[in-house]
Parts: sequence; C-alpha cells; structure tokens
Amino acid sequence: MAVYEVYAHPALLRYKTSICTKATLFIFIVLCLTYIPPLLVAYRSQGFWLKRSTYEEQPNVRFQYQILLIAATSTNGDYVAWSTFPNFNTLQGSNLRIPSVSVREDDHNKDGKFDRLNLRLDLPLRAEEQIYSVQMLLTFSYQIFRMSTVLMQTLLYVQHSSSVPGSQLYLNGDLRLQQRVPLGHRGVDTTYNVPVIDGSSPFASTYDLVNIMGSYQERNLTTVLSTPGPVWTVGRAAGTPFQMSAVINYPVEVIRYPLQLCILLVFPSMPRCRLTGPALVTLVLLQGVTVVLLFGWYGHLLPAKAPPTQGKVHVLLLSSWRSGSSFLGQVFSQHPDVFYLMEPAWHVWTTLRQPGAWALRMAVRDLIRSVFQCDLSVMESYTPAQRNVSHLFMWSHSRALCSPPACPLTPRNEFSNETECKKRCDARGLQGAEEACHSYSHVVLKEVRFFDLAPLYSLLRDPTLDLRIIHLVRDPRAVARSRDQSAKALMRDNGVVLERGDAQIGDPQYRVLQEVCRSHVRIHETAELKPPDFLRGRYRMVRYEDVVRNPLAEIQAMYDFVGLGMSEQMMDWIYRVTHGKGKGTRKEAFQITSRNAADVSQAWRTSLPFDKVRRIQEVCKGAMALLGYRL
Repeated sequence: MAVYEVYAHPALLRYKTSICTKATLFIFIVLCLTYIPPLLVAYRSQGFWLKRSTYEEQPNVRFQYQILLIAATSTNGDYVAWSTFPNFNTLQGSNLRIPSVSVREDDHNKDGKFDRLNLRLDLPLRAEEQIYSVQMLLTFSYQIFRMSTVLMQTLLYVQHSSSVPGSQLYLNGDLRLQQRVPLGHRGVDTTYNVPVIDGSSPFASTYDLVNIMGSYQERNLTTVLSTPGPVWTVGRAAGTPFQMSAVINYPVEVIRYPLQLCILLVFPSMPRCRLTGPALVTLVLLQGVTVVLLFGWYGHLLPAKAPPTQGKVHVLLLSSWRSGSSFLGQVFSQHPDVFYLMEPAWHVWTTLRQPGAWALRMAVRDLIRSVFQCDLSVMESYTPAQRNVSHLFMWSHSRALCSPPACPLTPRNEFSNETECKKRCDARGLQGAEEACHSYSHVVLKEVRFFDLAPLYSLLRDPTLDLRIIHLVRDPRAVARSRDQSAKALMRDNGVVLERGDAQIGDPQYRVLQEVCRSHVRIHETAELKPPDFLRGRYRMVRYEDVVRNPLAEIQAMYDFVGLGMSEQMMDWIYRVTHGKGKGTRKEAFQITSRNAADVSQAWRTSLPFDKVRRIQEVCKGAMALLGYRL
C-alpha cells in the first residue's frame, strides 16, 4: 500500500482547433446552456436580478407665470377669482379681482438651475368681503436629463380653508415629483410637454378645477406641494388686501427607472411570473440531460490538430548582464523547434576597437540580421580563418549546434549535454550550423548589448523577418548582487558601456547599473507608451521574478507569444531546473544548473549591505517604479 509520494511532475495538455469545426460548435452550445438558462430562470422567477433602480437628479424647473386663483368670501358659495388667462377673467364678471403679484426665482448654489420660487400675491377686497378659503393653480416647466430625458409642463395645486376669515396665508413647501411607473431610460419623452390648462378655450368647463385636476391626475408624472406648512393669519384690517405668500423649493428628486436586459428585447411578451418549483426542476434536469448527450457526441469527435506555423519566426531575447537571461535562453534552446545562439554581438564588442556601445550598435544590428537569416558567413569578420562552431561565443549552450545536421550527438527531441557537446562537436564547421538554422521553425537569439529599440527598427520593418522581442528585466538589487559575483568577467563590457577604451579600468558599478536601468526604461517606454505601428503586438516584457515564481505559466505565455508548443519533457525540465536546492556558487555564475530559482531571485535581501541597497535604489529609482519593483 502506497503511503507517500516518490516523484511528481506537472502535466499540461492543450488541444487546438480552427473555428469552423464540430468541437467549436460543441463548446459554443455548452457555454450557452451553462449560462443562459440559469440567468433566464433567475430573472423570470423574481430572483437575484435587480429589475429597477433609482438615481438622484436636480430637475430644471421654471415657473411659467400662469396662475389661477379662486378665493371663497363666505360660507354660502360667494367667491372672487383671477387668473392670467383672459378668457377665464371674462367669465368671472363682478367676481373678478385683479391682484398685485410679485415673483422671484433664486439659484442659491449657482449651478444654473433655480432652487426656489418666491411668490407674493395681494388680493384687493371690498370692505364687507372676507376670505375663508383659497385655491390656486400654478404651472411649471419641468425637465430632467441625466438618465431619463423628460420635458413636460406640470401643475401645482395649493389649497387651504378655515372657519375663521383670514388676512394672510403663508406657505413653504417642496415641489415633488410623483411617478406611477418607472421612466424609460432611452430617448426623449415629451408626452406631457403640453399646456395643463387650455387658456385659449372660452368655455367655463375648461377652467373647472375638478376637470383640470381629474385630467391631470391621469398622468404618469405629476407634481405636488409637499409639507407646505400653511400659516393662516386672522384679523384683516378694513381696506387692506388679502396677502398670500408662498416659498416653493425645487429639491433633488429620486427617479425610478427599469433595468433593461437583452432578454426583454428578445422576449418582450414573455410572462413575468415566478416559476413554480416543479418547473424549475424540470428545466434544470433538461439542461443536464442535454449537456450529457452533447458530451457523448463530442466523445466521437477526433481531436483537431493545430494548424502548422507558416514561415520562420525570429525571436530576440533582449536583456542585460546578470538578469537571468542565460536561463531564459536555455528555456528556448532546449526546445526541439528552436535554433538558438547566445549573444552573437559579443564578437563585435571584442573585435572592433570602438569607444563605446553607441558606435557599435549598427554593426551589432547587421550581425543580428544576418544570423536571423541563417547567414553565418558574417562571422568571417569576427572569427579566425579556420571557422568552426567552437569559435562561436558560448556555442555549447545551443542544443541545435549539438544536434543534426550540425552535429549527430543529440537527437532533436532530447536535451543536450554541454560537456559531451564540447568534446564531440567542437570541430564542426559553420556550414552545418547554417543548415541546422534553416531546418528550424524558430531562430532565437539572446542579446544583452542593445540599449534601446531604435537600431532594431529596420529589422522590425524587414518583410523577410517575423521578429518578436521578449524583454527580460530583473530587480536592480538582485542584478547588483549577481554582478558582484562575476565582476572580473564583466570588466571589458563595463568599459564599452561607459564608452571607455581601457577595459581594465575599475568597475564604477553604480554608473553601469544606472545605464542598464535607463536602457530598460527607454526600451519599455518606446514599446508600451507610444510604439510605432510595426512594433505593436511584437514586444513582451517579462520580469525574472515572475518567471521563477511561476515558471510553467510564464514560460507557456512566452511560448504562446512566439508560437511554440509546450511538451511534457520541457515542463519536466523546467520544473527540475527551477526547483532544485541551493542558490548556486560563484563558479556556476554562467552555468545553468538546478537551483531554487525563487530563493536565488531574493538572495540579495540577505547578502547586500543596507547602504548599497539604498544607493542602488537611488540610481535606479525610475526604472524600479516603471517595472513594478518596490523600493
């Protein structure tokens, strides 16, 4: 009986197909059955789906200067009246009293919308007349715009009565909107943008308050005077008018509107009732049976093959020294579809006697172009007369140079052994390397000697190259620690970076690190902020810390970016290399060995002095912020 795990390795299977296949149709049907029926059931059963919502809005209200006033002067039906409608005044005869009216609308918060109406009306009376009740109609223009656009004319009815005659009536209330049903949230609603009172009519029935209010209350949208707080003052002196003062506020309103769904548009006549329990169970069972049948049908389908890659893909692994680029290079080098070379620009920097990287960048670009095109004759300018693969920089790191047709040592589907490759393949000529390059679908070059993307523009525009750029960055503090372990080996390159001809000058480490950080910023900003059209979709930035923290997912994403597949052998190799023990030794600085990669990426935290960490953060502050590294 097994009691513990002896060995484990991750497995990742991917099945790809084109769009017009049975497999695609199956996935589409299953997705529809998975999501649409439950949502439809939930919505129609008054479940969790919100069908109505509200919002707040300050309406745009304007008084229309239309008033109709009727005041009772006795308890026997006597009255006086007045309005702004001439036909109504004509009908009143001796009951007409023309008041003095003053109106003012205020915008207190200066937002362009009135907030209050101040109205005062002085009604003249005869000596024997007293006021027992008042009825008044005011009309307004009312507009809302935010979600529901409504333009309408509305009415306010004011009424107060008392058994004791009064001399003054004071009102202070809010003009409130009343809704019967929620408002639509599309289009402009002008249904009620018509006069509430037909002032052109000569008939008395038109001005009857019962008829006016009865017709008005049939509307969906009306306005009322809320919390008027009337104050009735008694004791009118002889010869003084009856005073009526009103302060009407225009408050923020809560508007109700329906949440429209595409289901309502497709099924507008579907009854909106709650489904019964048996109906829900039946629908769920029907959905389950359908999915099972579809899976049974799908089991008879043959897995679709991924379409072959058209043409050769060229990949440039762009990084800087001691950033984990050798490991990333091996991730591509060990892939059976990749021809890989490590830092071919090393030959340019060590052969041409130029003062700095800027002067050498075009020569490096031309070398890269030739290698991408599998033309290794370019190496004639940088290698001895008898040219073998062993004259190429770090050639044994390339599995392709240890496999046929370059060398019969390692089959393509197996991983190369660097030691054996050096023994048995070092005398092979460059012609075999060229043949090998032509036989692979992907050519991958790892390079640390580009400090901006401008020299690569001509390669990106070249129609014969399908160039993808993977930009590998690493925490500058970890880079500094790793550089300390290999300081002597980097002296020549440091001199070129700082444009000093003497390679033996001591390494001003912070200046070199600052140049490296600046180059990362230039490259990333060029590719991400304002990339030229020919660069869009052809650049990917990768952080070393993310790769070692989740290697399979990150490497799979890079493979997808360049069109490579992931095999079980590759996954197993990646897992073993990144999940070893220890952090590596100084002798292994340029070797790919099994280590605990996550611990290696954070080793600087326990080995770098605080003052050095602070100095690094000062010189690389901008790059760290841009690339997502905390200070």
